[in-house]
Amino acid sequence: MSGPPFISDMVLNLVNKTMARYEGRLGKSYTLEEISKHNTPDDFWVIVRGKVYDLGDYLMMHPGGPKLLFKHGGKDATEDFEGMFHSRNAKAILEKFWIGKVNMPTASSSSSFLSPNNLNFKSPNNLSFKSPSPKAATTLSTTTLNTTSSNTSTTNAPPSHSKVEKSIILSKVKIHKKSKHTENTYHYQIELPEEHLNLNWISPLSHVSLSKHHDSQDSLDFKSYTPIKQTDDKKYLEFLIKGYDNGNVSKHIHQLSEGDYLSLKGPIETNESFNFGNQKDYLLMVAGGTGITPMIQILYETFYGKNKPNEKLKFILIYSSNSQDEIIYKKELDQMKEEFNDRLFIHYIITQPKSDSGFDEKTMKKGRINQDLILTCLEPIIIKIIPKMITDAMDVLVCGPVQFNNFQSDELLRIGFKSNQIHLLQ
Repeated sequence: MSGPPFISDMVLNLVNKTMARYEGRLGKSYTLEEISKHNTPDDFWVIVRGKVYDLGDYLMMHPGGPKLLFKHGGKDATEDFEGMFHSRNAKAILEKFWIGKVNMPTASSSSSFLSPNNLNFKSPNNLSFKSPSPKAATTLSTTTLNTTSSNTSTTNAPPSHSKVEKSIILSKVKIHKKSKHTENTYHYQIELPEEHLNLNWISPLSHVSLSKHHDSQDSLDFKSYTPIKQTDDKKYLEFLIKGYDNGNVSKHIHQLSEGDYLSLKGPIETNESFNFGNQKDYLLMVAGGTGITPMIQILYETFYGKNKPNEKLKFILIYSSNSQDEIIYKKELDQMKEEFNDRLFIHYIITQPKSDSGFDEKTMKKGRINQDLILTCLEPIIIKIIPKMITDAMDVLVCGPVQFNNFQSDELLRIGFKSNQIHLLQ
């Protein structure tokens, strides 16, 4: 059994601050017109599944950055929230900020505000997101999961210059290949629908959501996974998926065999606050466990992809694993390091080495990633860029469990990185 969701004291203090404003008024119904007025950083409401949340106090704490939330101020954020995988912790945090519900208009309403062109709230049978303009278009414009006679459904958003094409499909997909990678991690090849082979499945920092497949798609439990690469013929996406005893989706996937089916939703942009193309000198990547997968995706696309998104950027990867045996994709990472040794610097951090056997002191360090260890890994770079400050030379990507991300964020702030340089993926 999994434990209760974790909510930090800092977030709980923000919840208490918010709830103090609604004493005696919780559960009130609000019209769409009323909700639409709450769209500033100091007065920020959103709708998710017909419920109203006041996230003004939480806006700056959002792991994906405030911009990812802010575009939904006073609007319905259901599609983005459901399209982007959110952990149990994230869902529990959202519910803490609940203040009321949406008072749906009657069909006879003559208000121009409630005309179909302006109505953002979605009925249960049609959750198609309506953006007022391309500039305000949602990054995660996803389709809802109502079953039709076909195996694939698609939602198209207005044109955009975002990294990931604004077309999210929901489809029944087949497991083409499955092989064991580590003790509890498997490598999968998932067959893509032929009509969607050319979507941007592996653009840096994109992911998909996977679920067990049912004929009825209602209330599916999706989990986000990062495709590491797409085969040269574009027919298959490759994943590394770790199984967890308390993980409903991963546990189910590990029980499946080649030829079995999953439901796939994507491609979805993982983090809007980070612009990969704008990185100039170095990118620091801090990964814990399966948090390595988006980093591998970026490295594959950078070094082997056809687009070569940033040909001058250098990477420092600090990767934490419980033991030497649990390092995911080590062979491939070492091969990349050898091939691109002037652009890729890897530091393996082992928290609980099984024994000295297989422990390479040249490439591995014992312990946990903290301020001192990060600075030790960065020393060769610091010497190269003097007198420039290390914090001026790079942004940081962090991916791992929620508590890992929060701890690393604090350690990076202590080093001197600014909050807008630290991009958390979770």
